[in-house]
Amino acid sequence: MNATISRLGCGTAALLCGLGTAAAQDADTLRVCASTMDAPYSTEDRTGFENRIAEVLADEAGMTLDLVQIGKDAIYLVRDGIEDGLCDVLIGVDQGDRRLLTSEPYYRSAYAFISRQDRNFEGDRWQDVDREGFDTFSYRYHSPAETILKYTGRYEYNLIYQASLTDFEDRRNKYTQVPADRVVSEVAAGNADLGIAFAPDVARYVRDSREPLKLTLITNEIERQDGVIIPLQYSQSVGVAPDKPELLDRINTALESGKDRIRAILDEEGIPTLPLDS
Repeated sequence: MNATISRLGCGTAALLCGLGTAAAQDADTLRVCASTMDAPYSTEDRTGFENRIAEVLADEAGMTLDLVQIGKDAIYLVRDGIEDGLCDVLIGVDQGDRRLLTSEPYYRSAYAFISRQDRNFEGDRWQDVDREGFDTFSYRYHSPAETILKYTGRYEYNLIYQASLTDFEDRRNKYTQVPADRVVSEVAAGNADLGIAFAPDVARYVRDSREPLKLTLITNEIERQDGVIIPLQYSQSVGVAPDKPELLDRINTALESGKDRIRAILDEEGIPTLPLDS
């Protein structure tokens, strides 16, 4: 038996040897799917802050990073990346996302108000948008910002302005989104009295604005009229393909050993964070 295996070597058994090499490469390769259309998280030139976090994780895990870039919005990465077998990992998913195995959280942040400093806006509760002189709001679609405006009676008034942020693009049967930088630039230009967005979406643009802006985390959550709670604070984790539980352990170890490097990236990005145990 041993003689037979030795004789086969990698000649007539080349296929078997190839499979073994591929398996070894897979074990040492961190395949991360990333959108090319999800600034500031992920960009085609790989300067998104989650692209940089992926590099840290691969390095800390002793793996080679294979950043699989997909030219679609990030909402499609589970379906067209993980489920299609193109990758095993997504950076920056909500802790407990039921479609994936999720790591220990590595930061926590919240929805926030974006305001010009010269407007002297004060308030850190979602109800604080309900005040005189603040009537026009920029925000991203499919977010709690819409619920905030509905519950404060400002949604309908704001509809035409909000539609202008996507050039009145028809939203039927397609995913339409307001770019994060547009939410901020509208506030900076004075076209919007206030912006409402998840802080990591917009922190980079608030930081880089030539007009001094302020980013204020919202401290409470929304209780809908039917009793359902809509949280406004979220812990972010790394998502792993459900069939790769062994990879989850390596990710958690890399997150722990690389936490200072990841913190430096978040700080450089200007993302305000909350304690992970809050």
